[in-house]
Amino acid sequence: MQTEKTIKALRFNYSVAFIATIAIIVAFEGGFLHKGALANILSPDNIYLLEVSSVMITIALIPAALKTFTRSMKKVAGKGKAQVLRTFSKMSLVRISLLFAVIVVNAFIYYGLNYNGALYCGLFGYCALLYSYPTANTLDSFMNNNEE
Repeated sequence: MQTEKTIKALRFNYSVAFIATIAIIVAFEGGFLHKGALANILSPDNIYLLEVSSVMITIALIPAALKTFTRSMKKVAGKGKAQVLRTFSKMSLVRISLLFAVIVVNAFIYYGLNYNGALYCGLFGYCALLYSYPTANTLDSFMNNNEE
């Protein structure tokens, strides 16, 4: 019963991440926020810095989000089911949050600067987020590994 509640809560957080990023895209595409506004007010040096930052954030956070989850789950191997559930819940939230940060930063840089590299970095973040969908099968596989 507790696992079902945890999975539902994680799926809610996962869907909030998707809905929030879609809301950002709709705000820019719908004309509520001005595309390219940052490019008009920033110097070329600052624009370059933001472009490089978007790529570096993507390169740093996507592997960090995926690796920390896996490492944390390996650390609780052989421990009790309650601890596995707690770690799974906490690390899934961390993973979703880091990937959400990648997507949001790149969406704002893409629309704020009209920088196509940020679009690709944001798509990589979305793909990683799709990979990170919390399922009961994943949780069960970690719990079953503890019984060995």
